[in-house]
Amino acid sequence: MPTVRQAIASEVPAIARLLSRAFADDPIERWCLACRSYLAVLELEFLEVAGQIAPEGWLWVTDALYGVAAWIPPNTSYDDSAVDAVVNPILTEYGGDPRRATTFWAWVESHRPDVPHWYLDFIAVDPDNRGSSCGGLLLRSGLARVDGRTESVFLVTGNPRTVPWYERFGFRTLRSEDAPDDGPRVWFMIRSASGPR
Repeated sequence: MPTVRQAIASEVPAIARLLSRAFADDPIERWCLACRSYLAVLELEFLEVAGQIAPEGWLWVTDALYGVAAWIPPNTSYDDSAVDAVVNPILTEYGGDPRRATTFWAWVESHRPDVPHWYLDFIAVDPDNRGSSCGGLLLRSGLARVDGRTESVFLVTGNPRTVPWYERFGFRTLRSEDAPDDGPRVWFMIRSASGPR
C-alpha cells in the first residue's frame, strides 16, 4: 500500500514532469498557457511552483512519485511574480499571451473565501497510474491533516469530471462560472474543515 509523505527538493524536477503529464489536457492550463510547446511551458511553470513550495513542506507525494498534491496553508501563498518572471518570457517566445493567465488567476483570487482557508492548489496522479487510488490516498491524507481545525479547504477545477470525485470527499460547489475573455468553465469548491456536512 503506498504511503504519503512530504516531497523533498531533489524530487522537484520529477514532480514537475509528473504534473505536466497529468495536466496536459487540463482546460485551465491549456487556456492560460496556450502556445507552441505548451507542454514544455507547463513543465517549466510546475518546476518553478514546486521549487518554491517543496521547501515549505506544502508539497506531498506518494512513494515512487505516482501522485502529488499541494496544500497551501491559510494566509500564505507562493510568489506568483517569481514564477511569472521565469515563465512569461518563454511563454511569449512561443506565441503565448501572459496576460491571459494573469487575468484568469486574478479572477480566481476574487472568488476565494474571505475567511482563512487551506488551498488545495493541485492534486495529480501520473497518467500511467490513474485508477490506482493514489489520488484518493493523497486527498484523504491531506484532509486528515486539516480536519479538526477551524479553516475550510478551497479548490478550483476546470475539469467537470473531477467535480463528483471531490463531492465524494465532502466538497460542495460554491459557484460555477465561465472565466472572462471566453475562458474555461470553472468550479469553485469548498469543504468544511471538520468534514462533510
